[in-house]
Amino acid sequence: MLLAFTFASTEMIPAWAEEDTAPAAPTAPATPPPPKKDAPEMTGKSKNNNDISGGKFEGDPVFVHMPPMILPIITDTGVEQIVTVLIDIEVKNFETADLIHSNMPRVQDTLMRALYGGLGQGSLRNGKLVDVAKIKAKATEALVDEVGIKGGAGADAIRNVLIEGVSQRML
Repeated sequence: MLLAFTFASTEMIPAWAEEDTAPAAPTAPATPPPPKKDAPEMTGKSKNNNDISGGKFEGDPVFVHMPPMILPIITDTGVEQIVTVLIDIEVKNFETADLIHSNMPRVQDTLMRALYGGLGQGSLRNGKLVDVAKIKAKATEALVDEVGIKGGAGADAIRNVLIEGVSQRML
């Protein structure tokens, strides 16, 4: 079986080269919408919408969500284990939450110093297991001192410290 093809022209012209089917010229990228008036400046670190929650109605609790704290437990024999703690802080109002968020490096330092030594010495552990109740008490004491008393928010500024999770990894 023999197939035959006939071409009207021996010259091949790509479809995009024809004037009426030429691709559209590239358009300039759309300009972003102007920032909201209440949006934070993008010059430094800004609050994440997930850092502070609650307080929708009068009297509702307000929570500050801390980033995970990773603490090594170092004993006389070296690094024994790694403990990760997730902490949320219940505060009396948004002003206290904003104070904590604005001073987050200081708050993290306070918690790190309070928990690190106790975990290494064993005062916040039962054997090799972390004692969550002792961690909560130590963290609450440290935060009331740092934020409430030294920070000027008042001794009742910290309502509760919630331990959202503890993970231990033996080495």
